Amino acid sequence: MMEERLVYFSKVSLNSRELYEITDDCKTKMRIVTNILAMLNNNICWEKVITYFKDGLEKEEKSTYTIEITEKDDQVIQGTIYRNFMVYTKKRGDRAGDMIKVPHENTEDICFYYDVLHEYVAYIVRRRFSVAMFNEAFAMVLNNASEKMGHKFSFYVESFNEGLTIEEIQEQIRNDKEIRELTITYRPANPDDRIIDKVRQARDKEKIRESNATERSVIYKAKGNALINGGADVIQDDIKQLIDMNKDISIKEMTKRGYVVVTSKNQKGDVKTTTDSKQFSKVLRGIDEFKEVAKNGILEILGKA
Repeated sequence: MMEERLVYFSKVSLNSRELYEITDDCKTKMRIVTNILAMLNNNICWEKVITYFKDGLEKEEKSTYTIEITEKDDQVIQGTIYRNFMVYTKKRGDRAGDMIKVPHENTEDICFYYDVLHEYVAYIVRRRFSVAMFNEAFAMVLNNASEKMGHKFSFYVESFNEGLTIEEIQEQIRNDKEIRELTITYRPANPDDRIIDKVRQARDKEKIRESNATERSVIYKAKGNALINGGADVIQDDIKQLIDMNKDISIKEMTKRGYVVVTSKNQKGDVKTTTDSKQFSKVLRGIDEFKEVAKNGILEILGKA
């Protein structure tokens, strides 16, 4: 009997100029859906390389992500995304007390259910293949597939969650005493089925639209041994300004879908984001139930369950 696991859900959003077009023209959205269904095929890859210094030497950690499609219709793509990377074990050396690191190639897999039409993807994570890794890898695989086909549109993927109010965000940052770097990001809302009416009502009030930009970020960095004071008026005011970017859509709705994200990094490089809070998930009691749990979870998100 399989132990209970969690199915997580993420919002797949456009991060290119087309997002303004799909608000006004459903034909543009269907064209993009058709393109995604055509372009996302087996063996689309993305490689991530992290460079760091240890013992005075520059070192690399490399992960390769590859997609495999198992089922596809005119709305949904199902498949697996693989993460291939090196893990290290230890063994005794020839000298007493000497331990040697031995590299081994390792692969972790995540099965996913991507509702292209409704812009949500459901998936099950692994110990060495986290939610954050999946979101980044899935977006980059999509972007690589788009580029390969000569399309101009691009995507980002953020965890769907219960959302935060502006006061909750301000309090979180105010109380975090270990911030070395803080990023406040705003992106215009993509018109999914749940909020499309609000997006259409708000389109002329979307402040970032006239700039032709699709993302606005404010970054604070501390140097040396200093830490960022999240309670400072300038930071609290920048967070509060998120409300003014589009007053017709609440911050709670925006944070739910990852259109508004506040990210903090501490001295150790650990990252916390508002999308980590109250993540939406469903219990899975058997892998054969995954498709049904994924489908019903997306319907619940869209208010159609």
